[in-house]
Amino acid sequence: MNRPTSQFSSFTMVNYLLLLGCGLMWGSLYFFNKIALESFSTSMIAAGGTSIGALTLTLIFVIQGERTQPVNPPRSFWQCFPDFILIGLLELTIPCLLIAWAEEKLPSSATAILIGTVPLFATIMEAIFVKGSTLSATKISGIILGFLGIMILARGDSSPLDLFKATKTSLPLIPVLAVLAAALCYPFTLLLIKLRLGPCLGPVHAAQGILIGAVLSAVPIMLLITKPWSITSFHPLPSAWLALIMIGVFCEGLVYILYIRLINRAGLSFASTCNYLTPLFGSFIGIAFAGEKMTLALMEALLLILFSLWLSGRKV
Repeated sequence: MNRPTSQFSSFTMVNYLLLLGCGLMWGSLYFFNKIALESFSTSMIAAGGTSIGALTLTLIFVIQGERTQPVNPPRSFWQCFPDFILIGLLELTIPCLLIAWAEEKLPSSATAILIGTVPLFATIMEAIFVKGSTLSATKISGIILGFLGIMILARGDSSPLDLFKATKTSLPLIPVLAVLAAALCYPFTLLLIKLRLGPCLGPVHAAQGILIGAVLSAVPIMLLITKPWSITSFHPLPSAWLALIMIGVFCEGLVYILYIRLINRAGLSFASTCNYLTPLFGSFIGIAFAGEKMTLALMEALLLILFSLWLSGRKV
C-alpha cells in the first residue's frame, strides 16, 4: 500500500522541480536581456538567442538522442515542421522581439510581472477553445483582480483609488501593451505543444524543432532590421556576449526540454503555473543584481496578480 504513495510523491516532486527550473530560467531572461541590450539590438538578441538555443539542443540530441520517444507516433519530425514554424513564431520570435524592445523602456521587474499574466489569458482561452471548460465565478474573480494588478503596476506609485490619474512614475503604455501581447502568444503555444507535438515527439526532439522553427523566422527579421552588411564598426561588450550566450543556452534552449517534459507529465494547467514563478524570480533577480527597487506599488501589483493567478487556476 505504501509503494504507490511513494511513487506518487516522487512523481509530484519531479514535476515541481521541473516547474522551478523553468521559472528560474525564464525569470532570469529579463535580467540577461538588460545586459545584452548594451551591445545588441532587440532583433539580434532574438536571432542570436534562438540560434544558440537551437545549436545547444541539436548537440544534446546528437550526443544522447531521445530517451522518451512516443510509441508509434502518428507523425514524423519533418511532418511536424509546419507546427515548429508556427510555435517558433508564437513562443519565441514574436515574444522575444516584443519583450526585448519593451525592456528598453521598462524595468525588468515590471516586465516579469506583466508576463506573469499568461495564466489569465490561458484561462480565457481554455473556456473558449477547450470543450467542456467554463469560466467559474472564482476564475472570473481572478481575471478581474489580475487586470486590476496590471493597472496598479502601470500607474506606478498611485493607489488603487487613483488609477486614472497621471503620475511621474507611470509606465509607458505602448511597452506595457507590447509585453501583454507577448504574454498572449504563450497560451496558444501551450495548446499546440500538448496537442500537436506531444503524441509525436519526445521533449528533446520537440524542443529542437521549435527552436529551429524560431530561427527560420528570427534570423530573416534580424537581417531585415539591422542590415549587418552596412555596419562598419561593431564591438560588443564581453558582458553582452556572455548574456546572449546565457539567453540562448538556458532561457531559449534547455528550458524547453524541461517545459515540454512538464507539459507531457503534468498537463496544461499545472505547466502554465510556471508563469506564477517567473515574475517572482524575475523581480528578485532584477532587485538583487540590477539595482532595481521593490516599491510599494510593485509589491501591491505582485501580490494582487499572484493571488489572481491562484484563483484563476482553481478547479472550482
